[in-house]
Amino acid sequence: MEENLQVVLKEYIGDIEDVCNLLIRGINYSENLNLRNKYDFFKYRSSCKKMEFEVEGVSYQFHGKGCTAFSKERFWDWDFGYRSRWCGINPWKVSMTLKKNNKPYAEYYDGNILKATCEQLVEKGIMLKQYDQYYFEITAGETLKPEFPTEYDTLIIEYYNSSWSVPRSKITDRFIRKSTRVSTQIDQKEDRYTLKFLLNGKVIYTIPYSDMGYPENAVKIMSDEIIKNLL
Repeated sequence: MEENLQVVLKEYIGDIEDVCNLLIRGINYSENLNLRNKYDFFKYRSSCKKMEFEVEGVSYQFHGKGCTAFSKERFWDWDFGYRSRWCGINPWKVSMTLKKNNKPYAEYYDGNILKATCEQLVEKGIMLKQYDQYYFEITAGETLKPEFPTEYDTLIIEYYNSSWSVPRSKITDRFIRKSTRVSTQIDQKEDRYTLKFLLNGKVIYTIPYSDMGYPENAVKIMSDEIIKNLL
């Protein structure tokens, strides 16, 4: 049951990411903006008080910590997730989404069953719980050990058309020490940074970065101490 549930939950997460990216593409087109990710969208929402949107036949209605979206064929309900994640696993919203879409997983229509199974996956280290939602951990088989340089003098951080230069410091060194494993799927994420390590003006190592592909202790340094200060 647990293996089947993991497939179902990952499919749900992928569907929510798709419908959220459709929304920001629609807003960008209709309002001539350049929203790129969840953070951009939340900043937009802080100034735009609209609670309803429609993009390519999909209607969006915001509620509390999340959103409900539906078309003639599909229904989605979610709470926005931790850091850059568009959603986490709220067992009751997942169960409602499965039921409304008549998915062939009737055993998962009960949010209490989903919650109990997610708790078991947390105990096994397959999922983690942040606040009231569940997220998949990166398994060892989905990671690699990065070969960060021992000697460098500058870190360049690139994101779309922006670039920042950060001199080597105890903070950048600490990020390297905490980045023991990196997701092998990180290249598939459209929303990612590029880290370039330089020595004497030459790039000696390049690696992508996103807060979903690194250990949480490394993310707290790069996202919270370095990137946040740059922005």
